[in-house]
Amino acid sequence: MRNDDVYLQLYIIRHAESMGNIESEAEFDKTNPPLTSLGKEQAKAAGERFAEFKPDALISSPLERAAETAKEISVNCNTEIEFDDALVECGTFGEESEEESIERARCFIEKIKEKYSDNKSVILVSHGGFIEKLLYAVTGCDSMNFCVYNASVTKINFRKDKKNKLAFHNDISHLIKTDGDKTFWM
Repeated sequence: MRNDDVYLQLYIIRHAESMGNIESEAEFDKTNPPLTSLGKEQAKAAGERFAEFKPDALISSPLERAAETAKEISVNCNTEIEFDDALVECGTFGEESEEESIERARCFIEKIKEKYSDNKSVILVSHGGFIEKLLYAVTGCDSMNFCVYNASVTKINFRKDKKNKLAFHNDISHLIKTDGDKTFWM
């Protein structure tokens, strides 16, 4: 839904569950873990959530777990994925202080706001720690920990009057399935 006061709708999605999110004795690349079987279901559900949506851009971290999640979204909304190293998890490329991560997030948000400033919708796929930094950069509230579940969606409306709105945060409604009268999490 578009609004004349909103110049950018930003949807931020955390990658689905990866092998790095669970305790496992399986062999996998610890620096770039793939999705679990549950994670693949979560990514599919996230993709289906955006099936009727046509964003102006879909930008993802190039790390496997985010790229796999973005691929499901891309297929469902028929949008190409742009990969950007700025969306990788904090500390992926070596030591990075909290302040450096937040500054990377601020720079990325400013770049997105500049590039997509005319009533656009953008989907970002990233990682829990870095999404928290993106939220710090947008809200200025770095004294709070933001909960960011796997495959969750957060929406921020950037407004012309600078009164930006956190439309919703950490939404996982697309991950809830109902089986008879039993509700369960994917």
